[in-house]
This record gives sequence, structure tokens and C-alpha cells, in this order.
Amino acid sequence: MAEFNLSDEAKSLSRVSLFKRLEPHELEKLAEEVDQVEFKAGETIFNEQDTGDALYVVDSGTVRIWILDQDVEPVTLAELKESDFFGELAVLDRGARSTNATAITDTTLHRLSSDDFQKFLLEHPDTAIDVICEIGTRMRQTNLLVTQRVTRNINQEMELKSTLGQRIADKVASFGGSWTFIFLYCVALLSWMAVNSFVLAHYGRGENGAQFDAYPYILLNLMLSMTAALQAPVIMMSQNRAAEKDRLAAEQDFKVNLKSELMLEELMRKSSSRDAQMQEVVSTVKAMQARNEGQGGKLSS
Repeated sequence: MAEFNLSDEAKSLSRVSLFKRLEPHELEKLAEEVDQVEFKAGETIFNEQDTGDALYVVDSGTVRIWILDQDVEPVTLAELKESDFFGELAVLDRGARSTNATAITDTTLHRLSSDDFQKFLLEHPDTAIDVICEIGTRMRQTNLLVTQRVTRNINQEMELKSTLGQRIADKVASFGGSWTFIFLYCVALLSWMAVNSFVLAHYGRGENGAQFDAYPYILLNLMLSMTAALQAPVIMMSQNRAAEKDRLAAEQDFKVNLKSELMLEELMRKSSSRDAQMQEVVSTVKAMQARNEGQGGKLSS
């Protein structure tokens, strides 16, 4: 049967990678079992923990697959376009949905019920292999997202919460611990001593010249003591903020590592469950093939 003789629904299904191995008559049969549903932009297709009652294939539009992390922030796992399918996990293990699905644009979907999808996999084991490969690819992407994602930016969070005094303390501490400050401070000290010991002492008018801070530089010592007294608490304020930032960073690292461990454990559990189901599918297919071969032998005899 040529492609132009296919129905519109079958033509649309023929462009989906999941159904690329089907013959035209098989596409037509599948088209009769598939429902076509439409969603407006921003409309929810299903929510996490909903019952997994169907597989969806994107006919047109874009679908966002996302979850809420521990900080109740949305995390996008994938954006699916035409010919992509989703919702297969809950259909295979007949459990609850593990993600949320939302239409980004006006979207048209093919909907295949759970029972029809499992029946379809039993009749087409090659397609079951394609489903397994696609699930494996998505697991790799999820693992990469879990290991690389940072739940929040500590530096940005601290900046938003800092007061004017804290920002000034950070600037003072940053400048006070630089070579620029050391160089300028040394120049100021040497200039002060040179002016009072040589310039004003020899060229100034009056008794012992016109020094305003003669040796041993009592006024200079007073200014140095006041500078040190004021600088110490400012530096301590900045150090306290740095310690708080380190504490938050360590807490975040712990949460990320714990989240990664829990998600990987959940993925491994689901992977083991899918492996068991696919083994059951393969065993059923082999039994059907053996039965068909036995019936064929009887007919030939």
C-alpha cells in the first residue's frame, strides 16, 4: 500500500520513530486504536502522581516535561516536539506518573491507552526494543541533569540578603587585604615620617621647626591604633559572612548529593522493574512464536 493511500492519522503515526517498523496495514490498525487529543498553550496534560493510563505521542506543538525539586522550584527535564513520545514509564509499570507534562504551545497529541500499548508491544517486539533504547537515553539525560544541576546560587542569594553595612564591610575587608592597601599605607607612613623628621624639622619656622607630629610620632601612633580598632570588627563582620556562605554551600552540596543518590536509586529501581517486564514480554513473544511454529508444522503435515 502506498503512503498516499494511508489515512491522515496513519500518515502522522508513520512519522513517529516508535512506529517506523510498522507496515501500512499495521499503521491503519493502530490509527483505529489511537485517540487524538488537543491542549491549549499552558494547559496541563497530566500531573505527577496521576494514574498512568496512556502513552502520548506529539503530533504537533511542544510539550514540557518537568518536576518540582526539594526547594519547590520547577525543573525542566525535557521539551518534546513533533514525533516524540512520553508517559511510557507509568504505562509499563502501571504506576503513578513520575513527572508533570504541560503544553508549551497549542498541541495535538496521539493518545494510546495503557492496555492497547502493552498489547501493541507484545505484537511488535522490535518496537519494544526501541522503547527500551529511548528510555535508556532519557535516563542518561536525567542522570546528567542531576549531577550537574545546582539548586540555588549561594553568592546571588547572599547578595540579595546583604545589608548596606555588610556590603561596605565586604568592600573594606577586600581592600584592606590587598597589596594596593599595603602599598598606599606604607607610602602614607613614610611620607608622614619624612615630612615631620626632615622637611618641617629643617625648613619650618619656630622652635624645632614647625612639626605637627614630632618623633616618636604620637599622633601617627594614635591614628594607627584607631585604624586597627575600627578595621578589626569590620574584617570580623566580613569573615562571619564568608563563614555563613561556606555553611550554606556545604548544606547545598549535601542536598544535591542526597538528591542525586535518591533519584539514582529510584531510576535503578524503575530500570529493574522495566527489565523484568521486558523479559516477560520477550518470554511471551517467544512462546507465541513457538506456538505459531507448532501450528504451522501441524498444517504442513
